[in-house]
Amino acid sequence: MLTFPYRFALTLFAEDGTNAGTALAQCDWEPVHEWTRLNFQRTGELAPELEDESASILPIWETKYGEPYCRGFRVEIARPGREPVGWDFPNTYFKEFAGTVASVFVEQKKLREGEVFTYIVVAHPGATEPPAAAGLRVTNASPGLPMQEGSIETFLARARPEGVIDADDLPVFVSAQVLEQAAAQTRAHKGTETGSILIGKLWRDLSAAEIFIEVTAQIPAEHTSGSNVKLTFTPETWTAVDAALRLRRRGEVYLGYFHSHPVFEWCRSKACTPEAQRKCSLARDFFSADDKAVMRAAFPRAYSIAMVANDTAFDLSFSMFGNRRGITQPRGFYILEDSSHGA
Repeated sequence: MLTFPYRFALTLFAEDGTNAGTALAQCDWEPVHEWTRLNFQRTGELAPELEDESASILPIWETKYGEPYCRGFRVEIARPGREPVGWDFPNTYFKEFAGTVASVFVEQKKLREGEVFTYIVVAHPGATEPPAAAGLRVTNASPGLPMQEGSIETFLARARPEGVIDADDLPVFVSAQVLEQAAAQTRAHKGTETGSILIGKLWRDLSAAEIFIEVTAQIPAEHTSGSNVKLTFTPETWTAVDAALRLRRRGEVYLGYFHSHPVFEWCRSKACTPEAQRKCSLARDFFSADDKAVMRAAFPRAYSIAMVANDTAFDLSFSMFGNRRGITQPRGFYILEDSSHGA
């Protein structure tokens, strides 16, 4: 259970330093809660089977000015009979919400369109429920981590890294066969977004004090609606995937989802030159607001991942995204040359 002994608020300032106004923070706190829990489960300081622990969002006061000014916040998780564990997050976590507030202030003529603004974060005592963040609210009812025991060294011995590997990220191993299938599916739906559900296993290496995941298969998402800019999952999609997962009977769980980006089609519609296409920011590590919404609604766990096939005019590559310190960001992964047999 996540509690809020303090209310957080943002005050925005115009370019000339004028106070544009204050807004109560309406943030999605669950991603930082999820990440903090998983971080301490990885180190063994929290039990993997942890379910409904008591956690709080607490302010970190500014060193110079003190209360009520914040330089960040802490997610603190209680441990019965032991000291709590916690992780500190900077004020940059409020950046997205600050942008939303700025847009409202522009409409209210408190800020000019395109004006550079700054913000400060303050907190005041008040045991209340947090204001609901805009959009869909997700309740995490997952029962702990459904893990099996295995050796990460065994996986690393038959894997090669793809992208930048960050120590903050949970190690992810993807079967080469999954990538081949995703590439074939992308080419079969040339010019239209397509997707699948990624399934696999969570592993725990007791000797290395590490948790990692293995993507063993992908289940093509049926009953979806796709265009060249969007892929929509339907209730029938999840019914079909649930049935396929039960039929496999391999102890696999939902890990995330895959979808394609027909970048070449986007570039063609904008009449981009070949040189511009090679440098296009959409060609790799692009994850839209709609993509993030799907991730947050359907795959909210800290270990959840999203994989994107970037289909450009020159090649087809894969990008991966996951929760790093509460924010969905590009991340690296490992490609397994053969499938696992319970290593």
